Amino acid sequence: MRTAFILALSGLTLAACDQIPSITPADSDTPPAVESTETVEAEATEAPEVTELVLPDRNVAETKTATIDWNAARRDFAARDTDDGVMAQVASGSSIAVPVLLPDTPVGVASAGSDDGLQLRPLADGYFAVLKGDVYDMVINGTDKLIARSNSDSPAPDSAFKFEGTMSGGQVSFSRYGASYLVEFMCHDRETVLDGTCIDEADALAEVEKLLISGTQ
Repeated sequence: MRTAFILALSGLTLAACDQIPSITPADSDTPPAVESTETVEAEATEAPEVTELVLPDRNVAETKTATIDWNAARRDFAARDTDDGVMAQVASGSSIAVPVLLPDTPVGVASAGSDDGLQLRPLADGYFAVLKGDVYDMVINGTDKLIARSNSDSPAPDSAFKFEGTMSGGQVSFSRYGASYLVEFMCHDRETVLDGTCIDEADALAEVEKLLISGTQ
């Protein structure tokens, strides 16, 4: 009886062992190999190198020295209806960069430090002048530097007066003989700027229209 019991128990043990899954190397504790994505990511982010061919644009605006119409300036100077020997001191000379436009008043030299009359200072690319007044000072700038198309070699056309109000009064810009001019009105009292009693567009344009050509090559 005891022998039969031992045989039966052995049979149960063998049957249970048959139902236990066998352990293979794939079921071990070693983690599965992960495929690297570094190469894939690099290929996705790297763009092909493109060489861009840049051609010069002949229509790009640039700062250049103006072409001055000195013949027209000399004709206008000769036709002036005024007799002011003092102003004639700036009437000629190859060192003048642009035709000089000034009010009809005696001319001094700005570096002299005098506050009387019109103070003038020639510059390498033009000039500036200051005429002191009771309500405002008038500052006149002329230059041969302008913004122009690189393929244009002819004088810039004359332009109409353009008035703009400023924090100090007002200014008028225009072009003549190919040169650029800016006339500024610098008010002495800021309150007169705010209430509009210092200078308005009509008065500013009237003053600029009085400018005479007072120097040329």
